[in-house]
Amino acid sequence: IYVGKAHRIQEMNEVLPAARGTIFDRDGRPLAMSLASQSVSVDPSKVNAGVTADLLGYLLHLDRAELYLKIQQAAAAHRHDLWIKRDITASEYDNILNLKSRRVEWVNVVHESTRHYPNGQLAAHVLGSVDFEEKGNAGIEQALDAELRGTPGKMRLLTDVRKRGIDSRISAPPQPGTALTLTIDERLQFVAEREIASAVLAHNAVSGSVVVMNPYTGDVLAMASFPTFDPNQPVTSQQDLKPRSNHAISVPFEPGSVYKVITLSAALETTTLRPESPINCNGGKITLFTRTIHDSHSGMGVVPMATVLAKSSNVGAIQVGLKVGQTNMHEYMRRFGF
Repeated sequence: IYVGKAHRIQEMNEVLPAARGTIFDRDGRPLAMSLASQSVSVDPSKVNAGVTADLLGYLLHLDRAELYLKIQQAAAAHRHDLWIKRDITASEYDNILNLKSRRVEWVNVVHESTRHYPNGQLAAHVLGSVDFEEKGNAGIEQALDAELRGTPGKMRLLTDVRKRGIDSRISAPPQPGTALTLTIDERLQFVAEREIASAVLAHNAVSGSVVVMNPYTGDVLAMASFPTFDPNQPVTSQQDLKPRSNHAISVPFEPGSVYKVITLSAALETTTLRPESPINCNGGKITLFTRTIHDSHSGMGVVPMATVLAKSSNVGAIQVGLKVGQTNMHEYMRRFGF
């Protein structure tokens, strides 16, 4: 009985965080990685708010008045754990270690990891970002969060009467997250981002996007959206969320003449139309549901359906689409993956 009580009093279970998997571009260049970091916390119920604010405000370069209020509010709410500062600098870490060496036991240093994007804004919309717990909240970081997070480990910590560590034993080592290699080419991504930004600014546009693909494999080599953001910087306001929208995949747009391939394909399978079938292009002008649509070139009359595609006639494609019909058109949109 007493041995069991001693274990419960003297031993603590500590969770060992797993390193988040690194994300690479197609040539093995790191786009996102996790780095070791340290954070500082206190138990608000066991500290003097004034002394704590004076000391930690100075050592961690924080506003003394704001920190004092933060500690008081946490104590009033009966909280027993309060983050003072996350991801402190190397010099701040030295300051805290020096403070603890003087037997100041009410300051806790927590060893964590911080997600780092070495190229700043590069591929930000593709990669996404993580929250303060390193949980993905956008992009690849969110879509493949389960693979990237890994499995935390467990450590049994033997403590003295003041809960200071004496000895430790790892009962289950942490399993790092899976490293991912994307089809993105860092160099093409840089060029794509530079050019879309230039185009948006030159034309006074609100936003823009561009996708570069390998037509033989479907690999996405670059995906850029503007305006952009730096995933290393946290979101502090609603305004910060606006540049985080990936216009390349979240904003609908008219596919234009590329869609004529879908329209004519549907016609070949659902109607009696064939490449040589005559289509009336009506002189390059048609009014449909109160809207008048023109061809971009000189108006054609009756031409083979193959010519409608070859000359990219808007009017001819509409005539074909009307023969296909709404139900079949919708079905073939779905079959082609729209």
